[in-house]
Amino acid sequence: MKLQTSAPQEPAGLQPHRENDDSGVNNRLKDLWMRLRNGFKTQPGEVQPIENGAVKDSTIQQVLTTLAHASHRFAGAADLTEVLNLILRQMQKVVTFDGAVVFLTEKEVLRARTWFGTSGESPVNPVINLQEDSPAAQAFHAQQPTYIGDLSALPEAQSQATGFAWRSWFGIPLTSGGEKLGLLLIVGKQPQQFSDTDRRWARSIAEYIIAALRNAHFAEWAQRGAARQAFLLEAARTLSATLNSDEVLQQLLNLTLKYFQPAAVSIALVNADGSTTFQAASGQVADQMVGLHLPPGKGIVGWVAEHGEAVWVPDTYADQRFHVQTDQQTGFRTEAIYAAPVIQKDHAVAVIEMINPAQDMEVQETREIMSALADLAAPAIQNAILFEQVYNAEARYQQLFDLNLDPIIILDEAGTVLDLNQEAQSLLDVAAASPQNALTAMGLAGERFAEAKSTLQAQKTDIWEYALPIAEEQDRTFKAHLTALPRYRPEPSFQWLAHDITDRVALETMREQLSNMIIHDLRGPLNSIINSIELIRAAWQQKDLTMPIEQLLQISLRSAQRMDRLINTILDTARLRQGERPLSITSFDVTMLLREAEEISQPMLTHRRQTLNMNLPAAPPMIQGDLDLLRRVFTNLLSNAIKFTPNGGVIDLDMVVEDTMFKFSVRDNGPGIPLNEQEHIFDMYTRGAATGQIQGSGVGLAFCRLAIEAHGGHIWLNSTPGEGATFSFTIPRTLPPELTEALPG
Repeated sequence: MKLQTSAPQEPAGLQPHRENDDSGVNNRLKDLWMRLRNGFKTQPGEVQPIENGAVKDSTIQQVLTTLAHASHRFAGAADLTEVLNLILRQMQKVVTFDGAVVFLTEKEVLRARTWFGTSGESPVNPVINLQEDSPAAQAFHAQQPTYIGDLSALPEAQSQATGFAWRSWFGIPLTSGGEKLGLLLIVGKQPQQFSDTDRRWARSIAEYIIAALRNAHFAEWAQRGAARQAFLLEAARTLSATLNSDEVLQQLLNLTLKYFQPAAVSIALVNADGSTTFQAASGQVADQMVGLHLPPGKGIVGWVAEHGEAVWVPDTYADQRFHVQTDQQTGFRTEAIYAAPVIQKDHAVAVIEMINPAQDMEVQETREIMSALADLAAPAIQNAILFEQVYNAEARYQQLFDLNLDPIIILDEAGTVLDLNQEAQSLLDVAAASPQNALTAMGLAGERFAEAKSTLQAQKTDIWEYALPIAEEQDRTFKAHLTALPRYRPEPSFQWLAHDITDRVALETMREQLSNMIIHDLRGPLNSIINSIELIRAAWQQKDLTMPIEQLLQISLRSAQRMDRLINTILDTARLRQGERPLSITSFDVTMLLREAEEISQPMLTHRRQTLNMNLPAAPPMIQGDLDLLRRVFTNLLSNAIKFTPNGGVIDLDMVVEDTMFKFSVRDNGPGIPLNEQEHIFDMYTRGAATGQIQGSGVGLAFCRLAIEAHGGHIWLNSTPGEGATFSFTIPRTLPPELTEALPG
């Protein structure tokens, strides 16, 4: 059955008061006291007298004074239970009950906050389900005081719902400003135990409970406000204490985790293209989250980054924005998310996500605190990123400075070294100089530094070349640049930078010498041709039949062929280096090739009275290759051996047929080649230091290497100084397929 609710006239003047408003307290207490003495009005114009055994005036005054001060005496929310107990104890002085309980609203239930009675336990069930059909639930929903004089008259289900063996039951809803705070319940062992006066007392005292609850709420709100301010103050101090972006994000994560205590926190940075990358995370799967990259707009984090708005998602799997693949990848179950953007210059630079926050989280309060926290984090993150960008840029330039292959030195007005890179330090070391006397090693000794500074007044850079003597080494040549540095420091500063052009100068010198040698090599046979032709012309004009015309023509022909070989060698060397000289592959008798090379070299052998020994197999097989190139290889090697073999010496040319290779060797008994020159002997324009007055273009051995390698072979040198040199090379018996594809058959 439905319970009947009573709605007696509310006593006036019982609203909670300000703690320091003593006059108001006294007036309200006096009014209530007088009405209690004279009786409560049950209906307009009627007075219900106080029954026999009424409470004494002094007790009433003491109770009301205690209640008024108790309802406002708060150090914080932690004192609420103590205050409610005090109120219930005071109520027992004026209301005869066996048990009293104060229930507070907690979602769909009423939960006992405190109780007072004859036993130490709660006189009723400590938790009341508001969905059930119980007297307490009905009274709470009706929001009217409900009195049951005899519980035994209720149906069994409702009677059992009240709990314990009580007979009298009185429930008073606790409401303030439309907010349902809870329920005050008093019970008695006797039927009809509570008189009208008891019930009026109980309803009046309920007002003080409401005041206590409201003041407790204010105290809790004040404490939360103070805690929030303390938290934000700590956040401001912590986030501004570092310029390391990783540390800023970690501190932001720790602050969020500490204050809100969710299951996990993650922070993602927003990239320039709108994509997000998780840079910090807590919880069981933090390692899997850090580094996770999501495309623009993907997931709740992407939505927040794109729209710049905070979002509360209480059920992630019901939200189509949720990126379920992240849970699948990490194995973590995300039930709810609160995500807030970190805004800088109208753009999100980061997103903070709270994963599975506390169930009692107040969304509006969380939104306000997270917004304030994000406002503090935005400049901290931006400053850290900018600092790291500047730091990294400086580190890059410092690295470029330190690792530059050219020496760089920074000088002040007096020529004192302010800074220098590694190469400059190495230069000073080899020059036996120190930063105190570095100007000599820099080509700025004496008045040269003053002259250079004077030059900089008219032009940006002073450039000069100088030679630096190095003890026990070849002098080094530098091309130096001196430039003013107006922003390096307030005082005048200068940058000295030098290029080591020693090798370039040596190469230019060598090229000039080699050009002269090539001209000399061409001029010799050219003079022979000119002289022969002039002799033939004179004999023809004078009709001189004794002139050896045939011999003169042979001399001219050999000289022309010599010039042709030299020119072709120079041209083919360049073409082989560029891969632009195709091979003309044929099969030929190697004996014939070697005899041709011997015939070409015979005039030089005869002139120097040298002997050429050719050690060939009895019946060598045919060889494949470019006949012209290989002929010139043998000719160059023989010519080189003839030049360095003393007059009357012996030169050996050997051929060995191996399983896969033809091996050839040209051996002389000349001065040999030093070990330090052997490594570069096959380089272009390289001539040994011991060549002395021996003429040569410096391209012959380079040509030999390129020609042999073009055939898939290998050439090398074996030489001991003072014991001659042996040049050996191999030619494959079967050339690589790419060289033989054009062969007929």
